[in-house]
Amino acid sequence: MNLDELRRQKRDEILRVAARYGAYNVRIFGSVARGEAGPDSDIDFLVDMEPDRSLFDVGRALNGASKFVRAEGTGCH
Repeated sequence: MNLDELRRQKRDEILRVAARYGAYNVRIFGSVARGEAGPDSDIDFLVDMEPDRSLFDVGRALNGASKFVRAEGTGCH
């Protein structure tokens, strides 16, 4: 899945899950962002968190987002 496909197909779902756990300003970096992703590439997310959130919330947001991209055979970090 390239970055344009991810934006079109999964953006709203990923942002909704991120917001549920206090994550915002969701960015993608790494090979997907550079357009160099291969079949074994993962998707790297960088987020800001609301001040009152914990590391557990980061994990929950990541886990929730990964469910949307795993269906495509792509991992999530």
